[in-house]
Formats: sequence, C-alpha cells, structure tokens
Amino acid sequence: MNQLWEKLKSLLMKKQGETMQEEKKIVVGSKGKNQKLKPLHYFIVILGIGVAIMILTDFLRVEKDQPLGFGDIGSEAPGPPGGDATSQVLGGSPTTDIIAEYENIYETQLREILASVVGVGEVQVMVNLESTPELVVEKNRNIRSSTNQEMDKEKATRNQNDQSRDEQVVIVQGGKQDAPVIVKTLKPKVRGVLVVAKGADNIQVKAWITEAVQKVLDVPAYKISILPKKG
Repeated sequence: MNQLWEKLKSLLMKKQGETMQEEKKIVVGSKGKNQKLKPLHYFIVILGIGVAIMILTDFLRVEKDQPLGFGDIGSEAPGPPGGDATSQVLGGSPTTDIIAEYENIYETQLREILASVVGVGEVQVMVNLESTPELVVEKNRNIRSSTNQEMDKEKATRNQNDQSRDEQVVIVQGGKQDAPVIVKTLKPKVRGVLVVAKGADNIQVKAWITEAVQKVLDVPAYKISILPKKG
C-alpha cells in the first residue's frame, strides 16, 4: 500500500514539474502563446488525476475481493488436512487401546477372585485377548428359492434348485448419524491366560485356580498356565 502511494506521489510530482517547466517557457514567450497553451495544462493535470483514481480504484477492488496475504492479527492458521486421522495414527490404534482396556479389566477381576481362594497367596494375572468385542447386528434376511425342471437327451427329467440369500443391516436413524440395531455383544476371545500365585505348587490349589479361570473367561484348560510364585 505504501509503495503504491509513493508511485502516485512521484507521478503527480513529475506532472507538476512538467507543468511548471511549461509555464516558465510560456512566461518567456509571448502572452498570446500563454493563453493558447493554458487549456493543455489543465488537460494534463486532469489526465494525471484520472489515472491516479483508476489505479487506486482497481487496487481497492482487488484488496476487497482477494486479500493480498495479510491476515487478521491473532487469527489461527489453518491446520493440515486430515488432522484427526494424523493424530489417530500418531496416538496409536484405537483397536489396540480397546483390547488393552479389556485385558486390564479381566486381569483385575481374576486377581480379586483368585486372591480369595483358599491356599492362594499373592497372585499375578496376565490375560491375552485375540480381538475386540464382536457386535451382532440385526439383519433383514430374504431367501429366494426356485426349482427348474430340465430334460436330458434320454427324456429324463431332473429338478434343479436355485437358492439366493439377501441380507441387509437394519439401520435406525439417529440425531446426527444413522446407527445399526445391535442385537448382542460377544465378549472378546481369549488367546491365553497366565497366573503366577503363591500356593500354586499345591495340586489342589492349582486345580481350583484352573477351574476358576475356565469359568470366568470361558477358556479351555490348554490355554491356561498356572505357575507357583516364589518367595
């Protein structure tokens, strides 16, 4: 903006200087010539003012429609596209976080239960899950069957059954977004359980621990490892 005003000033000063030089020449010359050249001076001055107004108008129009890169003080810069996805990648997988949360819940529950078993002292539990809980959604099922009779060269007829099955998830319209109808939630599958407890060297205590883990987590015995705790 300052550069533009400087250019306008220099242009007007240049025109004014040319006008003064012309006036000096006119004073030296005859008065008749002075009267003839005087309208030309007005024309030059008016032309210079008109050019300055046109340039200023174009500049203001450009500045209004498309800012020249000067933002408001204190305004925030736009963030990179996909910021949520980037932070999600940097912050870790949500699936892993859910699995870890369920593992902690199972470990806490087992620790409290096993600590109350007769013959079990200090106990540590580690649970390893395969996946997150599984959601079973409601579906509209449409089964179509048709029977066609075919005749071979020997004029023997045979029936050919065709069956097609179409499933569509039932969606409920909510406030902000639609959601499927959830019928039930299946617990995550357990990959393995490790129990380290004082008193586990006793056969009976070890059997009780194994039975408790089987009942609580619905896991077979071959996925359970019971070890005695030292000390």
